[in-house]
Amino acid sequence: MNLYSLAKQFPTEESALAHLVKVRWPSGVRCVACGHDKCWPVESTGKTGKPRRLFQCAKCKLQFSATQGTLFHDSHLPLSKWFAAIALMADAKKGISACQLQRHIGMTYKTAWYVCHRIREAMREESETKLGGSGVTVEVDETYIGGTQRFGGKGSYKEGKTLVIGMAERGGRIHLQAISDTSAKSIGPAIQANIDPNTAEYVTDGLVTYDFVIPRDKHTRRDHKEELKYKTWTSTQTVENAFSLFKRGIVGNYHWLSPWHLTRYMREFCWRYNRRGLQPWIFGMTLNNMICRKPLPYKELVKF
Repeated sequence: MNLYSLAKQFPTEESALAHLVKVRWPSGVRCVACGHDKCWPVESTGKTGKPRRLFQCAKCKLQFSATQGTLFHDSHLPLSKWFAAIALMADAKKGISACQLQRHIGMTYKTAWYVCHRIREAMREESETKLGGSGVTVEVDETYIGGTQRFGGKGSYKEGKTLVIGMAERGGRIHLQAISDTSAKSIGPAIQANIDPNTAEYVTDGLVTYDFVIPRDKHTRRDHKEELKYKTWTSTQTVENAFSLFKRGIVGNYHWLSPWHLTRYMREFCWRYNRRGLQPWIFGMTLNNMICRKPLPYKELVKF
């Protein structure tokens, strides 16, 4: 959903709230504590004097909001701004930075950063489904992301960077995750956890480690030097393109990513990439996840 359609569908805060209530409780409002189906709307005033739109349970008398117990929980940001932030992040192929969101919507940087990470929490796979399967080819490769070391000579490009392994179905889904090194102890469990053992073919580059973690009868190993020589680099082109797209997002939008939060950014990227054919519905999918998932407190987000 683009911003024009969003503004047309939700011109007021009341219309945004009504939509949120309808998505969360399609059959009518239920108490978040006891589940009772008899609740009525209540209006009150908060500490800042702003009106609060609540519901009160007829059974346990609990007063609750439509955002309680969701990723919107404990947020004073209007729902219209939340919806705009979700639309921008869901539609951004290479992601959107907190600074850019701050400028577009109008909020402090700290609020924008927190909003981005809560939406990012909604844009992750709830249950990881393994890639590959019968008749499917999966490409596997690794890359280095981040770091600030420059002009340090041969081998210095690894300094301060995070090693990431990527797995991609040809024409299908992808998965990115950080690993400690290129040993079989690191790469083996990552492949076993994310690729279906019935996968027809594994295609990799010339890294020797793959020979020890992938069945020989299903492993196709290519040398990039030979491919470049004959201009036929097709072995790991899908996963390399995914790496390139993610890195362009870092260079062009984020400029710098904390290694502590890198996994969250990769999950967001993979979630959106894997739904690239569902663009008209991705806003609704993200909003539904915002409602269904548990709150993400700020203290939990920044603790290390």
